[in-house]
Amino acid sequence: MRIAVLGATGRTGRAVASAALAAGYEIVAYARRPEAVVRSDGVHAVAGELDDLGAMTAALAGCDAVIVALGVKATHPNAPVMRTAMRTAISACRAAGVRRIIVLSALGVGETLASTRFPYRLVVRTALIAPFRDHVAGESLLVGSGLEWTTIHPGLLGDGPATAHPLVADGAAGRPAPRWPHTERADVAAVMLRVIDDPATFGRRLLVLSVPQAS
Repeated sequence: MRIAVLGATGRTGRAVASAALAAGYEIVAYARRPEAVVRSDGVHAVAGELDDLGAMTAALAGCDAVIVALGVKATHPNAPVMRTAMRTAISACRAAGVRRIIVLSALGVGETLASTRFPYRLVVRTALIAPFRDHVAGESLLVGSGLEWTTIHPGLLGDGPATAHPLVADGAAGRPAPRWPHTERADVAAVMLRVIDDPATFGRRLLVLSVPQAS
């Protein structure tokens, strides 16, 4: 399987690429700075901006799926990263004939806010309000796009080892998450790859937490 990864130079994107390579997948790393992509057999770095439809379409040619693992820099919290990326990615997927797209989101974005509790919910409504609004704007474009999409909603991200059985739940169900929800990037990567061929996850928002069950 050939997978395009947007955001492959970030910590979550690198975790996704590493897990995908370990699973025997071929990776197309689409990045503004291809020199920052971790080089390895099976990884093809492609230069391009998030708003460059031609470059992204060319990068997606021959891919079976796209994983979007982008994040907003703390120094630019108001940057329209997801609005820009999703508009281009959706058009590029259509042009390249790619139907499957999995997008990194966050717990508290959109309807998953119902699963949050104090004090994390306070942080979502204050410090994270700008990037979360950008996520909502970008992810809303997936609905009605005709693509087989899934959004992944982790808690606060960490770089620890993978959890044996991370909690994966329907984000629309309003299942209470821990007060300070935590998710390892390794778990995000594992779940993204696990659901890549699962039609039951198409059009779904999935909570991913590094706990055996919410508490």
